[in-house]
Amino acid sequence: MPAMVKKQSDDNVSYFEFDVMREAFKRWVDEDKVPEEQWRPRATKLVRIVTGDDYVDPNLVEWIIRKKLQR
Repeated sequence: MPAMVKKQSDDNVSYFEFDVMREAFKRWVDEDKVPEEQWRPRATKLVRIVTGDDYVDPNLVEWIIRKKLQR
């Protein structure tokens, strides 16, 4: 996770769990063909469900929805 992404409220969620969440999110949007304009709100909802917190760091959402660079 990039250094700029800092979890501010739920210290019980590890980097590993966020990484798993990101990979699950990517698979979900790919398999369900979720339109890109819906990625941000869906990623936000996913983080809220996993952390149990209403606050979601927008940088975390951006990291989850970020596309991998093509070589």
